[in-house]
Amino acid sequence: MSQNSTPAPRPDAASRAAGPLGRGGAAMDMALLIVLVVLTIAAAEGIGLRMLPITPSITITVLPLVFAVLITMILGIPVWRKGILRRVYSPRNVGFSGAFLIIIMLPLMARYGADVAPRLGEILSIGWVFLLQELGNLGTVLLGLPIALMLGLRRHAIGSTLGLGREGELAYISEKYSLNSDPGRGVLSMYLMGTLFGALFFSLVAPILLGTGLDVRALAIASGLGSASMMTASSSTLAAQVPDMQDTIVSYAAASQLLTSFIGTYTMVFLAVPLQRFLYNLFMRGKDHLPKTGAIPAADVTDAAAQKGATPTAATLFTGQRYITFVAVLLLSLALVLFTQQMKLWVNPESTPITALTLGGLATLWLFALIGIVIGDLMTISRVPVLRDFPVLGWVSLVSLAGCLAWSGFVDAIGAVDFLSLTTPILAFAGVSVADRLVDLSKTSWKIAITAVFVFLGTYVGSALLAQFGLSVSGA
Repeated sequence: MSQNSTPAPRPDAASRAAGPLGRGGAAMDMALLIVLVVLTIAAAEGIGLRMLPITPSITITVLPLVFAVLITMILGIPVWRKGILRRVYSPRNVGFSGAFLIIIMLPLMARYGADVAPRLGEILSIGWVFLLQELGNLGTVLLGLPIALMLGLRRHAIGSTLGLGREGELAYISEKYSLNSDPGRGVLSMYLMGTLFGALFFSLVAPILLGTGLDVRALAIASGLGSASMMTASSSTLAAQVPDMQDTIVSYAAASQLLTSFIGTYTMVFLAVPLQRFLYNLFMRGKDHLPKTGAIPAADVTDAAAQKGATPTAATLFTGQRYITFVAVLLLSLALVLFTQQMKLWVNPESTPITALTLGGLATLWLFALIGIVIGDLMTISRVPVLRDFPVLGWVSLVSLAGCLAWSGFVDAIGAVDFLSLTTPILAFAGVSVADRLVDLSKTSWKIAITAVFVFLGTYVGSALLAQFGLSVSGA
């Protein structure tokens, strides 16, 4: 239901986050950030993949990406930021990690497109199953809303149970109620919970559900949650649990993610919102009532309008400085991927080797990511809403899918890049990006934390059960 609709960073965001890199202070800060990420990758890959048996039939696989995000989150706790860590977690570095996390993710999104291409016919043959499981995303309302109201959240529950609290829900609640309202505070709290713990949650829950007997393909389809980091955590853990089906798991998750990016907003607006309104009015029984059309209180109109920001134009999007920054960040991301793959080889010589084909695969991922950014910018100034709102992550996956369908050599080259090596650097930067939000966590009600668990479970379990049903009916 939720979607990662955040566009690539604008020039002003880039300058605020990265700062003037030509100055010694900014360059040193960036160097320290890269050193932190490299050391984190080394530590996470050194720890390696760990298996934690829960029951005879359920084993949780903890991947290096989990250790990476934990390390950078823990080191970023404000009370520990002393000496060199204060410089590493400077506002400039934290801002850079948050603003450019999407760009750092793009090579992984290109990899997903390459994974879908060889199995596109298989995916299309059960395409209705992917559509059916989208209805499972209503589980955030069906399971989360009653729990939230039982805990006494009232109108906070509107924002906290509409979805996973990603950008799509933030935009809708901001427009209808403003972020200064109770629904606004609810969706912001859910956004915080998802940002800090979403990837960790799904990396732990996925193998537990697999142990209950659910088809791994159903769980892979359900992994298309609309959040790239959550989808990556879930699908990566499943792939580690069932390595023989890694390609199928990753391709199904990627296809589901693309579908959610296309129709997630419409599922939210036309299905989740009416259902939530009906259930809220039913459970409140006259104590409170939601009208059929949300309204922004008069006092909040100015604030809501101000949150929308300026409309991007071709002049602000297609600038040399902006694209030079993107090229540099993509090169940094891929260099860290190569380092991660080498670390895996040092720890386990049987892992994916580094060959000339690997370097060709990295170059291909870089090219597809850059083309996807250009197309995303072009679509940002489009007058067609579905194209304008489609995330750059989706465009990169589609570019990669088209390229790999046109020439299978791209599939072979990208396949030489270890899949899990693409994930660890992303989660290391993600931990840095949320460092300043850890303080806000203490201000978040424990009721929101409990609600978040049921919201996360509602969408994932609901989608998985519907996908399981669809696969059974289709005989796939």
